[in-house]
Amino acid sequence: MEGELLKLADLTFPVAIIEHCKTMHGPVFDGHLHGHHLQFFFFIKGDAVIYCNRKPCRVGPADLLLVNNGELHYGNNLSDELRFYIFRIDLDLLCSYGIPACCQKYIEPLKNNLVIFENRIKSEAVTAILTTMIAECGQMQEGYELKLVSGTFALLFELFRNHVVKSWSQRDAEILAKKTKRFQHIIDYIENSYDNPISLTKVSEMSHMSEGYFCRLFKQTTGRTLIDYINRIRIEKSVMLLNQGLCNVTEAALSVGFDDTNYFCRVFKKYMKQSPAAYRQNDRRYFL
Repeated sequence: MEGELLKLADLTFPVAIIEHCKTMHGPVFDGHLHGHHLQFFFFIKGDAVIYCNRKPCRVGPADLLLVNNGELHYGNNLSDELRFYIFRIDLDLLCSYGIPACCQKYIEPLKNNLVIFENRIKSEAVTAILTTMIAECGQMQEGYELKLVSGTFALLFELFRNHVVKSWSQRDAEILAKKTKRFQHIIDYIENSYDNPISLTKVSEMSHMSEGYFCRLFKQTTGRTLIDYINRIRIEKSVMLLNQGLCNVTEAALSVGFDDTNYFCRVFKKYMKQSPAAYRQNDRRYFL
């Protein structure tokens, strides 16, 4: 299925367009944030709940969602098939195109979190721009890059003209960014160390917090307890291994940090609504 999906992800180009299809209920992605990026979600089929800074947004076909620069986001699929596009705008690369007036007045404030847009975007104009960009990306005819760049600036025009909800002072933006990003190093640590034991003592020490204070703030920031967050990451990784067919259930459990196969099976069933053995036999074995 992945081979049929649209993908433009050139790291030297200011906009990435990637089509996604999720065919299992459960997490669409775990909590994370992007530095110096804006990100659109354009939903085509299915229903989901996407959280932006812990604020839930229920979305369905034709809905648009915008994630601001530095905004923590995560989501859950509520349907048998969820299909959507992600448009990721790299503000640094856009600035490098050398249009000083636009960069200083519009893009730099976005990079510094001085301007906040609505998360839920209701706009026929934005929908039309995104639809055109998808078509251009799919056809890749001569000059399509110019059309994508012009579409990116057209999107920013619509956002600044019609969808600004907050303009911050530099000081307020720095306070907000510090609060939002305080757990980014913990999220990175979990992503890189999920296959090893991860203790509350270790991560609270890394954050220079007491264990109780860490737990409260982590859940406030991500919407999940630490153990829930770690287990979701581990189950996602185990699903990828099982999908590849390169290991059995016990090997998958050990590879992602579970030393007790029975416990792994219970946790797997909690998130996937079926046992690992049943999942391996299922023809629709897609998760992330």
